[in-house]
Amino acid sequence: MKTILKLITKEYRLFWSDPVAVSLTFIVPILLIMLWGSIFGNADAGPDHLRLVFLRQSDTPVAKRIEHVLDTSGTFLLIKTYKDDQGRPVPFDTNSVKEFIRKGNASAGLVIPPDAYTDTSIGIRMKFYYDPKNVMEMQMIHGLLQQTIMSQIPSIFLEGAQRQATKFLGLDSGNRFNKDIAMIVSKYFRIDPEKVLRPLSSQIDSAAAVSSEKGFSMFRNIIQLQEEQLVGKEIANPWATRSVGGWAIMFLLFTLSHAASSLFEEKKNGVVLRLLASPISRVQILWSKYLFSMSLGFIQLLVLFIGGALLFHIDILSNLFNLVLIIIFAAMACTSFGMLLAAVSKTAAQANGLGTFLILAMSSVGGAWFPTTFMPSYIQAFSKITLVYWSMDGFLQVLWRQAPTIDILPNIGVLFLIAAIITGISIIQFKKGHVF
Repeated sequence: MKTILKLITKEYRLFWSDPVAVSLTFIVPILLIMLWGSIFGNADAGPDHLRLVFLRQSDTPVAKRIEHVLDTSGTFLLIKTYKDDQGRPVPFDTNSVKEFIRKGNASAGLVIPPDAYTDTSIGIRMKFYYDPKNVMEMQMIHGLLQQTIMSQIPSIFLEGAQRQATKFLGLDSGNRFNKDIAMIVSKYFRIDPEKVLRPLSSQIDSAAAVSSEKGFSMFRNIIQLQEEQLVGKEIANPWATRSVGGWAIMFLLFTLSHAASSLFEEKKNGVVLRLLASPISRVQILWSKYLFSMSLGFIQLLVLFIGGALLFHIDILSNLFNLVLIIIFAAMACTSFGMLLAAVSKTAAQANGLGTFLILAMSSVGGAWFPTTFMPSYIQAFSKITLVYWSMDGFLQVLWRQAPTIDILPNIGVLFLIAAIITGISIIQFKKGHVF
């Protein structure tokens, strides 16, 4: 038994002497838990500042109140203007609302038309335009939109019913009718008639409370949303089309990080020394690694998208040229990331450990797993500096929206900039001789 205990002690000494093993066992999981906790930690409070295009064409008090409720709820960030070709803010109309959503600038829009609430209305009619590129985000916007409106203005129903009664019975007859009904209710249910005739605001509060307690809304038919999907109606498999880019870029990062860390294995096996003994420079070795990894990344992404087309009927041919462009620059950025791991690490184990952490972190905050709008605002800002975010957005632009080349130029430019910066840092680190 003593011998076994000594061997166990030896194993622990070896374990604690390996910082990579320790970090992968304790530090990396803790950091990822902290990251995901900050993302989902406010789940009870719900998301805030969801982007919603908003256009109010009705000047009725009800329409103005809806705008005020949405503006002050904290759940939504209302977008009421867009910038024209000269960069000037321009108020929306119905057509520009649709075009704004079609271009991917927002997932949904709410329009309150001029005839939303007429003198003969009991409820209110609104138009809801949406792009389900992120179906969870769109469904959340839709649900929270109805919930926010109905929880804040249930008086629409009572106000409309009161107007209808006044219209058909007249003011005096309507009041007498209400008193007669109150007396009948009091007689059979032993309720004080004054409680039946209590002020309208009290009825509203009570109705809202009953609605909340029963788990359904008695006002659900009062808010009438005329829905129209603007993008993606012709796509055969929406889920696969939305998801394939995120999973493809994550697997590519893992592949290229391992390919770059193979430099350590070549150094350990003496391959690097034999290459340097021949008329081959360090720069040529690095360029060969870089171009090999980039070509491998391009092939891997292309194969994954072809597989998606064969298995899930993803349309990759309609916009093939732009898809290839995004694949090239995404592969370039991912290759630079893999080279950076090799440049800043001292061993292959360190490169793999650091790569695992960074890939999982970038995939989670970059939109590969779930919409970035579910995250706190400071994490959303961080997500926009990750190559996963711009690759994902580029794939969605091409496959979901069939975007032309001019629309994906920002994605291409950012991915190229990320690749250039990371490659420059890697070259500086390689000159310090960490790898060879």
